[in-house]
Amino acid sequence: MKEGLRSHVVDAVLIAVGVGIALALRISLLEFKSVDYFSYTRGWYNILKAEGFAAFGRDFSNYNLPYLYLLYGVVRFLPDLPAVVAVKIPSVVADFVAAWFVFRIVGLRHKSSYLPLIAAFSALLAPTQVLNSAFWGQADAVYACVLLASIYFMARRKDGIAMALYSLGLALKAQAIFLLPLLAALALRREIRWRMLLWIPLVFLLVLVPALIAGRPLLDLLQIYPSQASQYEQLSMHAPSSLAWIPDSGRYYQYFYSSGMILAAAMAIAFSWAIYRSSVKLTPDLLIELALVSVVLVPFFLPKMHERYFYLADILSIVFAFYVPAYFFVPLLMITVSFFAYQPTLFGVEPVPMGLLALGVFFVLVALLRHALPRLFPSTTKL
Repeated sequence: MKEGLRSHVVDAVLIAVGVGIALALRISLLEFKSVDYFSYTRGWYNILKAEGFAAFGRDFSNYNLPYLYLLYGVVRFLPDLPAVVAVKIPSVVADFVAAWFVFRIVGLRHKSSYLPLIAAFSALLAPTQVLNSAFWGQADAVYACVLLASIYFMARRKDGIAMALYSLGLALKAQAIFLLPLLAALALRREIRWRMLLWIPLVFLLVLVPALIAGRPLLDLLQIYPSQASQYEQLSMHAPSSLAWIPDSGRYYQYFYSSGMILAAAMAIAFSWAIYRSSVKLTPDLLIELALVSVVLVPFFLPKMHERYFYLADILSIVFAFYVPAYFFVPLLMITVSFFAYQPTLFGVEPVPMGLLALGVFFVLVALLRHALPRLFPSTTKL
């Protein structure tokens, strides 16, 4: 009994030390002010602080409402924080939520070992995760932690909760569409009940209600994502995607934007169709692997991607490595690629050419497909 108690105490101390290191690391970076802070988040914070809830009655941000509600909560409950710290609070908190769901997802496979805990701290201390939230102040962790929760409940076959969470993730950031090919396939296979898809418009409309009460027109609110999509006319915004192989010149945009959208749609449909046509049971480990393929494949082919859009792929690749240890190189390569892809925007340098980084993502995608497709069609691969 005493030995068991001692073991639990040691475990608790190690967890506390790990959480303390992760938190201290983030606190040390909070004072950095990025270009995005000066151009966007500082202004949104100041408007919310000056106008309060009434600010939601007008267009003052190109982000959808749920993130701004979180920022408003920080304004209301932590009003004395410096603006540069306040705008990063939702993302820093989301880092820890994401780590918790990494722990839970890996725990589905490894129930009685330290591996779920190691996976959680691997995600919490990954350089791109720390840079994205605490240093840069981006909101990718906010939508990613919700999608990780959705994947966790998908793996547990709780499709109602999973779809409600996915819908919230989509309302937080449009990048949640990267997971849509998998969800479409699950719906076609009837592994997600069709009526659960109603969560998507329902949650999306529900999150608009506070802004509607504040007086903002519905049509104006529905234009937020289309407005984001038309904001830039560049094939790749420092993203290590297939479009990084096209010379960055405005003269090619009108041609390769359309062809890139068509190719991305074709790849997503082909991926969904392959899952639909497979007769194998989608076990939790296969479901997680297919989720990773989806969030790598879609942004790799879509045009106008930012360097941050492989954020969820970085985290899910860590989870995948704990399910398939032989593929430990996948998170190492994905996170390394993302780390160097951040450099031009954050530090104004490009140590590794973006085209070469795109080759790294392509290699990961090929490796994942090479592993996933034989699992989907085992009888075909034996011929």
